[in-house]
Amino acid sequence: MGLAASQARFLGLTARKSNVEFQGQQVNQARTALANRVNGLYDEYNNLNAPVPPSVNDYVKTSYKVDSTPEGYEIQDFSKITEGEYEGYYNLRLQYEENVAVIYPYTSNNTRITAKKGDTSYSELTFEIGSQVYHYDENDIENSTITKITGDYEKYPGLEEIMKQAGVTEGTYYMYKVNGVCYYTSEKDLDNTVFEQGEDGKEIYAGAYTFEYQGSKKQTKIIDAVGALTQDSTGRIQDVRIIQCDDDPDLVNNEYSISVSQEDDQKAYNDAMNEYNYQQQVYEKEVQRINNETEKIQTEDRSLELKLRQLDTEQKALSTEMEALQTTLKDTIEKVFKTYDS
Repeated sequence: MGLAASQARFLGLTARKSNVEFQGQQVNQARTALANRVNGLYDEYNNLNAPVPPSVNDYVKTSYKVDSTPEGYEIQDFSKITEGEYEGYYNLRLQYEENVAVIYPYTSNNTRITAKKGDTSYSELTFEIGSQVYHYDENDIENSTITKITGDYEKYPGLEEIMKQAGVTEGTYYMYKVNGVCYYTSEKDLDNTVFEQGEDGKEIYAGAYTFEYQGSKKQTKIIDAVGALTQDSTGRIQDVRIIQCDDDPDLVNNEYSISVSQEDDQKAYNDAMNEYNYQQQVYEKEVQRINNETEKIQTEDRSLELKLRQLDTEQKALSTEMEALQTTLKDTIEKVFKTYDS
């Protein structure tokens, strides 16, 4: 290879080596960026707070029952009064459970009604409800098991409330009784029932029919009062003296002992457990995200590492060839100068 060709080859190799070194710098910068991203993910992981499951022992409800009160009051909440007429006493929130009357529908899907109507109302009426049969005969009231009601509605449990809900103050109702519970239907509802013509001038209906009856349910009542409390060293209430109570004046100026009981607050515990399960899902999702991103970065880094090794191999090969060319160039130059020297 001539001197000019060798020189050109050397310059080409120098350019390629510079380019390889530049690519290597870029790869190293990219790997540094990936390392910074991994460190950021590691910091995110360290900053995650793993949720702690709730303990049943942390959800114990303390109840304070006011003894000797007909309603069975419980102290739901209390707070000290810091100013005003009752400064030094406590605002009390008392609650109790009250049975309230509720009207319920009762629908019998297997009902057969036989009716015979006179000029103004039903003279005969039969309710067949399953295997039970109830009847009304205006000519045999004493032996009738269905009661016809046209007034004195207050005598019949729940009837006034049924009429109130229907928006009426008068009317004719028919009632039968099962185990002390009175079931009602109005003459108007019977008139609106589609009967089929039967024998002896009687009409027949078979199918589902809805009666109404009075039931009851528990309802929480809340009253407010002002009282003086005596507490033991642990802060538990021992007794209370009522100073003022507009909602129940009979409590005023009376002192009551307090019965203390504790029970697991299952509702609060369940709410806390639901929140824990949700936070655990969020935590696991974040951990999975960090792991996935870390694995992806590690895959990219391995690819860059392989590329860097290839560049390093190429750079060494270029260096070796350049060293050989330098030797060739040196020998060629020496020969040329020796020729001229001679």
